[in-house]
Amino acid sequence: MNRGKVIALGTPAELRHMPNTHSLLRLDSSQALETMRALADVPGVVDVAVFGGGLHVTVDDPEATVDRIRAKLAAAGIEVKRLEKILPRSKTCSCR
Repeated sequence: MNRGKVIALGTPAELRHMPNTHSLLRLDSSQALETMRALADVPGVVDVAVFGGGLHVTVDDPEATVDRIRAKLAAAGIEVKRLEKILPRSKTCSCR
């Protein structure tokens, strides 16, 4: 689900192996709320959401968009503490 709309269906294992048109970035900055506002109009940014103490940024093309994000935040005087792609991982459960 994304903003109340179903964007993919399947088990967690199936979803991990589906081709994905978007990538997820972890972004920690000096000002989370101002960062969200600043990224609202950056080309390639699909969504920004609070996640823990930082932000998750959904992007179309991480290689192209990371530079735009850094430039926009630098122009706004916002320090980027961490900006990295989140890689999907498999999780094995030995639940009984």
